[in-house]
This record gives sequence, C-alpha cells and structure tokens, in this order.
Amino acid sequence: EGSFVIKRKGTYYFMWSENDTRDENYRVAYATGSSPTGPWTKRGVILEKDLSLGIKGPGHHSVVQVPGTDDWYIAYHRFAIPGGDGTHRETTIDKMEFDADGLIKKVVPTLSSI
Repeated sequence: EGSFVIKRKGTYYFMWSENDTRDENYRVAYATGSSPTGPWTKRGVILEKDLSLGIKGPGHHSVVQVPGTDDWYIAYHRFAIPGGDGTHRETTIDKMEFDADGLIKKVVPTLSSI
C-alpha cells in the first residue's frame, strides 16, 4: 500500500501504513522533511486503533486539504464495525490537525466520521 506525501507551509509530510492490513494494529505513521526527497525525520504514529470504540486496523489512507484553507482531512479504512476483520473493511474520513510547531496531532478516529 502506497505512501502519501503532502506539503504544508514549506514542510513535506511523508506518511505510510505500518503492519499488515489484516492486523488490528495496522496504523499510520509519518516523517517530515524540507524536501520531497528528504532527508526525513520520523515523527511517529498519528492514527491507530481505539478498542474502546471498536476501531481496529485504521490505515491505507489519503489526505485532502479544503482549497484555500488550512483544513485537512484523512480518509482511511478500518475493520468494518461491528465484527469486521482485515478483509472486511469500511472507509471513513476524520479531521487531521497540526500543532503550533507544525507537527500532525494524533488523529482521533470516530465512529461517525465527519
């Protein structure tokens, strides 16, 4: 599953999914760089399971920006709710935000989406 790169305020964000898509620990991590070819600084995981909501395996994402704004959204798949597994998935979209230093805040997966 492919990686994804966005550019925001002069910083490039390189994102990828970790683990196997059939694993409930499938998740999205990212790195930042000043160029689309790196070097990259790994920043950590921004989207992962939330068992309290029954959300497992969120990954294989894409990111969109509302044109002319600093509003960003992440679309991804997760195990279907209820009772899905790595081969029975659903797609959802949630808000993606940045902190004052330009790092991506942890994405809060929701049951309702946006």
